[in-house]
Amino acid sequence: MYDDIIPVQIELRNSKRDYAVATVIKTSGSSIAKPGFKMLVVHDEIIYGTLGSPSLDNIVMKECGKSIDQNETKYLQIALDKDNTTSDYSMNTTCGGMIELFIEPYVHRRNFVILVESMNDKLLESLETLVPYTGLSLSVFNINDKSESRRLLEEDFSDDFVLLITKTENEIPYISHFLTEKPRYLSIVSSKNRFNKDIEKILLDNPDIDTNGIKCPAGLPINAITINEIAISIVAEIIKEKNNNNLK
Repeated sequence: MYDDIIPVQIELRNSKRDYAVATVIKTSGSSIAKPGFKMLVVHDEIIYGTLGSPSLDNIVMKECGKSIDQNETKYLQIALDKDNTTSDYSMNTTCGGMIELFIEPYVHRRNFVILVESMNDKLLESLETLVPYTGLSLSVFNINDKSESRRLLEEDFSDDFVLLITKTENEIPYISHFLTEKPRYLSIVSSKNRFNKDIEKILLDNPDIDTNGIKCPAGLPINAITINEIAISIVAEIIKEKNNNNLK
């Protein structure tokens, strides 16, 4: 039953879209929806299924949106009787009874993408220790490795958080690439002098590119001095950006 929902879920996951599945687990009265009925919702849009009533579908759609935003499962009771005061919702219908649902969100984990020129980097070591606390998946790419550099330019990181801790002119093509791709967060650990020279070279090749999309220096202004303090300031900034966008 409902095998046709699986391709829809696969497509949503492949496109990195968050969604929720609402499943009817118990009913009483004469509702159209029966145990096993499913709805798949992407925030304010029903992608799949119905519970048999537009007003009922709208209630469940809104609750699915909340479940996605909070990244939490939810048990929901909807009374088909306006006089019911114990359920989450009461509807004025002639059906009577109750519909009970379980809502399960599927929120894909965003990536914290770090570009390096050497895996032997003290700042990278500190960041690797802290990133798990952000709830993001860590992906490290060495731009001097041909296969990894190719992946950086081919894969879609527009929904992710990107940090460059590179140190040479080799970083310029990647700054340019990510300025065009516009990830949720883009910053670089660099001196202002080196960064400004990078931007000058990028603008020579592409004068129309918006260079405001990258932050330098990376991290919140907490007067960080040590490598560990710099790592903390960067991770704190990532958490701030993530939570400002209600991302999980």
